[in-house]
Amino acid sequence: MTMEPIPGGTVVDKIIHKIRDAIGRGRFAMGDKLPTEFELMEELHVSRNSLREAMKILTAMGIVEIKRGDGTYICSEIRPNIMDFMVYSMLLEDSNPEEIIELRQTLDEDVLEMAVLRATDQDIQALEEIMAQMRTCFTTGDLRGASKVDYQFHMCLATASHNKFLSRIVTGVYGLFEGSIENNICSEAQFAKADHHHQEMLDCLKDRDCTRVRQVVADSLSIWKANVEKSQHTAPISFG
Repeated sequence: MTMEPIPGGTVVDKIIHKIRDAIGRGRFAMGDKLPTEFELMEELHVSRNSLREAMKILTAMGIVEIKRGDGTYICSEIRPNIMDFMVYSMLLEDSNPEEIIELRQTLDEDVLEMAVLRATDQDIQALEEIMAQMRTCFTTGDLRGASKVDYQFHMCLATASHNKFLSRIVTGVYGLFEGSIENNICSEAQFAKADHHHQEMLDCLKDRDCTRVRQVVADSLSIWKANVEKSQHTAPISFG
């Protein structure tokens, strides 16, 4: 299964497309070594300069890695770069609060449901420890620390899904939400709500109860959703 030569147009972009398409079609898998530079030039009918420029971009995207003196390989693990590109593109686009709310709610529901089905005792213990840290920070007056630990709770929950692709997507996309999540805890009342919502998520895991996932997530996002909707009327949407 060879890649077809590239017709006229933006050569670098088309090289990138051909390589990604070959991965999608199963020609190359994680960790596979690509054909040599000369072989790719012959197969795609492109110049060395165009091919090298495309490989630089693919490297920056986290799709390939160049091992000096050895060759070019498809990355053997998911790199942050791919999701970072998506996050930056979302930041640069016109912000739409409804779509952002839908995105986070969908991700939170998927993560919690998968974690309910797959979380280990060690995952649950880690989440309990994070909640204890958050309570300690709050009782000592460290609101910023409590907020940061709140964010860590969501990252740990994503890990508990035991789906590396979903976890990587959540980690990348939540870069958009980190600041706004940290802003959710600024009073005793808000902390009490956040603590209650986190406990509900943890109870879902302990009880292996998927039936409550949608409602628990909706409740947990109530403060954050209100803040996002409010920012629509006061200033451009800010995720920080």
